[in-house]
Amino acid sequence: MKNAIIYEFWCPTNLKLPCRSRLYNLDPIGIGSFYAESLTSYAMRLAEAHSIKTHDLFVKEIACLTTNNYSQKGQRQALSKVLNRGAALNSTGMLASQLIASLQRLTTQENLHNLTLLSFNNLFSSRSLFKHYKAWCPDCFEHWREKNKELYEPLLWLFKDTQICPYHYQPLQSICPNCHQKIPWLAGNSRIGYCSNCSHWLGNFSPLSNQSNINHSEFEFLKNLWVTKTLGELIAAIPIAYSFIDKIDIPKAFNQVINITHNGNIAAFARYLGFPKNTVWMWCKGKSKPELRMILQICYCLDISLLDFITLEQKAFKSLQIKPQRLPCISKNKRCSPKTFDHEKVEYYLQNILSNPTTPPPTLQEVAENLGFHKRTISCHFPILCKAISAQYRCYRRSRTNERIKKCCQEVEQAVIDIFKSGRHPTEASVSKLISQPGYFRYQEVRDTMERTIANFTFR
Repeated sequence: MKNAIIYEFWCPTNLKLPCRSRLYNLDPIGIGSFYAESLTSYAMRLAEAHSIKTHDLFVKEIACLTTNNYSQKGQRQALSKVLNRGAALNSTGMLASQLIASLQRLTTQENLHNLTLLSFNNLFSSRSLFKHYKAWCPDCFEHWREKNKELYEPLLWLFKDTQICPYHYQPLQSICPNCHQKIPWLAGNSRIGYCSNCSHWLGNFSPLSNQSNINHSEFEFLKNLWVTKTLGELIAAIPIAYSFIDKIDIPKAFNQVINITHNGNIAAFARYLGFPKNTVWMWCKGKSKPELRMILQICYCLDISLLDFITLEQKAFKSLQIKPQRLPCISKNKRCSPKTFDHEKVEYYLQNILSNPTTPPPTLQEVAENLGFHKRTISCHFPILCKAISAQYRCYRRSRTNERIKKCCQEVEQAVIDIFKSGRHPTEASVSKLISQPGYFRYQEVRDTMERTIANFTFR
């Protein structure tokens, strides 16, 4: 064959197939931008991509990969342990680390840590960091759906200090317009853009009927917008955090600010901004981590971005000065003078309660409220009388409990007889349906009554 074409030898044994993932290799949305996706949003999208509920994803796939192995205690317990702390799954703790490891193993996505604040671990306190319930922008959801874009929940919406959408300049909503309930960040039937309580669409609706839409002043609006944008800058910097994480030194940043604005006087700086001086001192010495809202308040007053503050950006620090118009309003109400303690009047009142008992007798807390003093103050002056009043109330409670147990025993006895007459053998479950207080089976007397009545009826 003169025109034959000779091809190179191809050996199929040299082929290497890429690693296959158990679940879809779903790409995260918006990494490196203001509106980067949150990890809980990614988990909900992953569940929807497989046409399963979030409950099934966590219980059947994720829970068995965690070190705690929540699934050993049952599906409901496994779900409640993980989902009840939905916001924490996006934070800096162990729950976020475990969820990232599990999802990376299931999807082979290696950049899921960019959907949380793990890159900024140990920088600020996790206290008051995220909202407890879901917040969202209806216009964002509506816009994405109209443009056939994928729905998701940005990490920015989770921050407790984020009150305004940076694109539509309207307050984030927090209550479902249909059922008027707050929505958890993660639930067993969560879907992006829908209420997990009533399945209603959370897109564009009239914000006038929503409780979270409050007419803020222009000052508050501009402050909330500034906070939202500076938090967005922090989120956008998460993928490159490795390049400057070693430069971050929060105590040094505080000391540098105080040196520039108040010549190193911590007390004067704290007093000027309205913070406790001991708290600021602890921050400067690195003995405690400040809350994010505290750092944001300081950055706002100094007109410096959060990212520049934590990275000690020298250009920003050179032009540093406090903006008086941005200082928080500090209450200057004088402390009220302490109330005079009338020793004889209080003693007479306590003795009168003991000598003229009422039904029910008052608690020590009620006595203190009637006298207008704290119960610790009264107990300090009259410890014996206060102990007698507490003992009187305990005795009343004990007698009331015994009466209710006695009544329950009579109901149990009658229920056992009625069940025997109907031709059935009584069980705790069947007897519980016939008595007014089924929970009283926790008392030994009630269980003994049932056993005794069954024994007496059997041996007749």
